[in-house]
Amino acid sequence: MAQVRLPRVLEPAARNGLKHEIEGGTLIEVLDRLFAREPALKGHLLDEQGSIRHHVLIFVDGTRADLQAAVGTSSEVRVLQAVSGG
Repeated sequence: MAQVRLPRVLEPAARNGLKHEIEGGTLIEVLDRLFAREPALKGHLLDEQGSIRHHVLIFVDGTRADLQAAVGTSSEVRVLQAVSGG
């Protein structure tokens, strides 16, 4: 199963923790299963059209990924959110 790691800023929306083991052959399959466990995350990661939000970066095995990216059984999926301010 893929290891999914979420940033601490999403902790309030991730009631079951910031680390998850999830099966799926593509990033969207993994995310859909993650959202089944953690429904509040969907609005933080995807926009109304189902695309990855502009301020969210998702990496599969260290490479920035789109929703159709392949995810292996031992892949690491990392979610990052941009931080801004002044």
